[in-house]
Amino acid sequence: MIASKNITGFAEWYSVNIYSLITATAGRLTGTVPFSVAEAAVCILPIIIPADIIRCRKRLRSAFLHIFLIVSILFFMYAANCGVNYHRISFVDQEALSGAKFTEDQLAEFCEYITGRTEECESAPEYPQGTELADAARLSMKKLSENHPSLRGYYPAPKQLSILSGAFSAMGVSGIYSPFTVEANINGEMPDMEKPFTACHELSHLRGYMNEGEANYIGWLACIGSDDPSFNRSGWLIAWSYAGGTLRRIDPERYEKLLKKLPSYAVSETEENRMFWSSHETGAAEVQDRVNDAYLKANGQKEGVQSYGMLTTLMLMYYLDHISSD
Repeated sequence: MIASKNITGFAEWYSVNIYSLITATAGRLTGTVPFSVAEAAVCILPIIIPADIIRCRKRLRSAFLHIFLIVSILFFMYAANCGVNYHRISFVDQEALSGAKFTEDQLAEFCEYITGRTEECESAPEYPQGTELADAARLSMKKLSENHPSLRGYYPAPKQLSILSGAFSAMGVSGIYSPFTVEANINGEMPDMEKPFTACHELSHLRGYMNEGEANYIGWLACIGSDDPSFNRSGWLIAWSYAGGTLRRIDPERYEKLLKKLPSYAVSETEENRMFWSSHETGAAEVQDRVNDAYLKANGQKEGVQSYGMLTTLMLMYYLDHISSD
């Protein structure tokens, strides 16, 4: 961790040469299990650890050493499978991002483009579930990696949480990367619209990109470029949720005009998604948000949870560079 912060190029070298091997081995092992190993561990460890401490209660030194050993192993796994990657080279051009400025008209133009893409996705099949969702997410990321070499490598199947999904919803969490089991986990309780995007977002963390804004961007690119029409649908609805939400705050009147052009299914699905997360804006969600904000800032993401909102800027940059200019 010290080397990743202070030696130029170390984190990138580690991510490409060492972490990629960890993903290909440990990730391949946990990926063969049909359920989330991380979820199972969260359910089992609170029973095993206290039982071990009770067993050693007459030998306090042994109990202390057991706790110290567990904490040490977990921190090592975090550092090796996650912590160093926070300091690798960014996926996006940070200089271009910091200097990016857009007009209200450009934002509205992008939102209008999104409405056209959602119309094309209206006939898309239902969102895949379970194994089909996992396989489609992996294929989508592999296709994206054809144009982005840093995304190449083995992708374990993302897992849908079952037991902990309710807790994740209460905390406002759609997915999580587990560095302890090298797994991408998604909330199985949230609306289907967000699952493809979240699965690709979490898989981007397995390629060593820990910045949440970049992970959102990678997840979005994987969805809109996927060969699966339902993933395209998820990607463009996510784009509307972010970019449309920004336009609504800036120019409500223009937003309402574009909203009328949006297909009824798109209005229904985005509203269902918004209502789902609004209903889970609880005290637990606020606490989780503050903890996540502190965690991200401690790992070099100065924007904290605000980095999630970077997606609108990155999508606009992509639109102006690759679509609008055409």
